[in-house]
Amino acid sequence: MHRRSPMCDNTRPWRAATEVNVDHSMMGQILYNLVANAYKYAGNANERRLHIETVNENRRGIICVLGHGPGIASREAKRLFRPFHKSAKNAAKSVLGVGLGLALSRRLADQMKGELRIEHP
Repeated sequence: MHRRSPMCDNTRPWRAATEVNVDHSMMGQILYNLVANAYKYAGNANERRLHIETVNENRRGIICVLGHGPGIASREAKRLFRPFHKSAKNAAKSVLGVGLGLALSRRLADQMKGELRIEHP
C-alpha cells in the first residue's frame, strides 16, 4: 500500500475543476522529471506503479506524483532541489542522472508562479 500526501487524499469530496494557465512545454518537463524520478528511485519496491493525482484546493490546481519507493529522509528532502544533488550516495551510484531534474523543475514552476515541493505523508 502506498502512502498518500495529506494534500492528495482522494477521499475528499470532488470539487469543481480549477483552470490553470501554464506553459505547456515547462509543465511537460516538470511532469517528466517527477515521473522519471519516482520511477528511477522506486528501487526494488514490490509495487512499481506510480499514482498521479490532481486536486483542486483553495483555487489552486495541485498535481501529486506518488511512488512506492523507499521514501526520502527529511534531511535529504531539503537538499533535493539543489543542482547536482541526488537523494543518497548509494542511489547516486546506481541511478542514472546528474541531479539537475528537480532543480530545473523547481525553477520552471517558479517561473510560472507555481510551487514544487516534497511532502511526507
